[in-house]
Amino acid sequence: MNRDILQRTTVTLPAALLGAVDELVRAGSAANRNQFIALAIETELRRRERAAIEAEFALMASDPEYQAEAACIQHDFRVSDDETWAGLEDQ
Repeated sequence: MNRDILQRTTVTLPAALLGAVDELVRAGSAANRNQFIALAIETELRRRERAAIEAEFALMASDPEYQAEAACIQHDFRVSDDETWAGLEDQ
């Protein structure tokens, strides 16, 4: 968990879910409820951010304008790429 300023909030959780968190805390998998819940939230936020990025890449893959621009860039760098690969093969 990062060292941001902490802010108190109240959440309502199903008893079974909170019980499972408490079991993990008792087993030493987390220092306390707060740490576990903060980590779970951070993990979910990163997962959603990654999913949004992957969705954007999927759109790019089917965007003809983007594909044309990528092909143009690839063409422009072909000589440089070929020189790099040739240098690697010589090693």
